[in-house]
Amino acid sequence: MIYSIKSKRAFAVRALSLAALLATASAFAVEAQARHLRHAPARHARTAATDSPAPAPAAPATAAPSQAPLSANDVSWLFPPPRNAADLDKTIAIADLTAPDPKDATKREAIWPAAVFAQFIANAESPATGIGNDHRISLPAGAHDVKSWRIAGLRIDPGAPGLTSDIIAQFGQSPQLRFILQPVTRKADGGVEVHDVAAHVIYTFSAGKDAPAETGCSAREKPDMEAFRKLARDFAGLRDDLAAGKFGGAAITTAGKPLGVHPGLADNRTAKPLKDALAAVLERHLSGGKLNAMAVMGLPSPAPEPWIFMAMAPVPPGVVPSLPNGGFIPVRGPTLDGKQTAQGLSFVDDTHVMPTPAPNNLNPITCKHAALLAGEAALPVAQRKGLATAPLFQMGDAPVSDPKKVATIQETVDLVADADRSHFFNTDCVSCHTDTRRAMDLLKKTSVPGVDSAALPKEKWNVRNFGWFPSFFRRTLEPTATRRTASETEAVVKFINANGLANP
Repeated sequence: MIYSIKSKRAFAVRALSLAALLATASAFAVEAQARHLRHAPARHARTAATDSPAPAPAAPATAAPSQAPLSANDVSWLFPPPRNAADLDKTIAIADLTAPDPKDATKREAIWPAAVFAQFIANAESPATGIGNDHRISLPAGAHDVKSWRIAGLRIDPGAPGLTSDIIAQFGQSPQLRFILQPVTRKADGGVEVHDVAAHVIYTFSAGKDAPAETGCSAREKPDMEAFRKLARDFAGLRDDLAAGKFGGAAITTAGKPLGVHPGLADNRTAKPLKDALAAVLERHLSGGKLNAMAVMGLPSPAPEPWIFMAMAPVPPGVVPSLPNGGFIPVRGPTLDGKQTAQGLSFVDDTHVMPTPAPNNLNPITCKHAALLAGEAALPVAQRKGLATAPLFQMGDAPVSDPKKVATIQETVDLVADADRSHFFNTDCVSCHTDTRRAMDLLKKTSVPGVDSAALPKEKWNVRNFGWFPSFFRRTLEPTATRRTASETEAVVKFINANGLANP
């Protein structure tokens, strides 16, 4: 067993508080999980409007897009990290994005509604995030204010959890826009602090459901491809306007550039006007009613680790007594034991990855996993076959020369980074957040095809896939992109281009 007696006792307490909730809500939550973008689930009830007195003026439309194929930075946008208060003007605060209130045309509602944000905070700091030796997420005080959360990165995606025919046959196809948000707070000296915390907030474009692929699985998602086409066309329009010099008078191309900080956001001439145009596009396509998935990565306090990951799925009204209007609850990890909701990575504990995952990414794609209503019985651990990075952490950090170990490491990182074979329901979160740095440490890899070398994680403590990492040891603030993110981005770009989804 990977737990100490003390941690077993903590898990038992956690189980008492969550068991009834998960047993009742699991079917609804897992149904929502099928719409998760690589690492999160899906759907909730509409929430109250903000007090804005009147709708904002219609956002200016982007130019009609060309038929030029999209590139990596056209679908995956990484913002440069803010290093001072002035840089905040070049970022987007999620609290500033609103949409028309469907119930009252004179008002607008936040696209991350206050009630849902409150559920995110409560879940993130609940016993559900407890792992290992009684570790549990404790968010910094500033993170309790929705105004502190900034968009570090985003991606548009025509279909989660994957775009191969096998994955779509088992799970359906869920077009999405996914935010990576991080809290940024102001310091007394006028500077800013980017915290080592992240939220994944997912908006989906759904046209209903199809029957499950197999008995006991969740219903398959039907995509609203027309809605996604409009979104993709607007992103293509932003690309074209940037190349035409319409933002700040500087013509900047994204074609052929490796994945990293978005070229238009990295240039001081274009950063703010491009950011403003992007915000207008986001407000045109998103609303609180489309917010259908969340996940958190955070740290305990005051300990500097472990990094703890947990997904949250919505349930409808009447399922959970404490959420009479519906809302989000923690969900069980699909590659765990059918009971655990969180997973963590620690370099100081004897067991580095807690709990140890049981992935299924070497078997044929299946809709069966441990987060279904039947729990572990839906896909018993003994029937799973897969690879995870967890064993690689027991090898230390020094480069490996033994041929057998090298082959094992290479096979593992290749599989985890493969978006056609590995996804949220068969591969654990820690693996997808650590494959790049494990390869760099153990195999002496210094580059990743398709990723800007300046954005690769520079130390093992950086578990970002796409976002900002505040390095404690080097006292630097680093934009990060990984092989896994590049793989998912490549799959998205190929699918959009092959199907002409961004064409006029």
